[in-house]
Amino acid sequence: MKLSQAYRTALTAIAGFLLTPMFYSGSVAQTKSPQGVRNIVIVHGAWADGSSWYKVIPLLQAKGFHVVAVQNPLTSLADDVAATKRAIALQ
Repeated sequence: MKLSQAYRTALTAIAGFLLTPMFYSGSVAQTKSPQGVRNIVIVHGAWADGSSWYKVIPLLQAKGFHVVAVQNPLTSLADDVAATKRAIALQ
């Protein structure tokens, strides 16, 4: 299964957007988070699934984050985006 360049670019952009808050200092994240909520939604890349984060999730949880790994269906870009949006909406 070969993914188009547009699909790979979109997945990379989505993952980058969602992972960016992890790289800010805790004080920045806390000042922008309502009432100390610290949610992280992580999205896998192509040829993987949500279980690919199994080593990362416990590390983030140990730091006090609520972590959700999106299980994208990989049926289409629109379906993957919809699954990610649903996960974000539940936070």
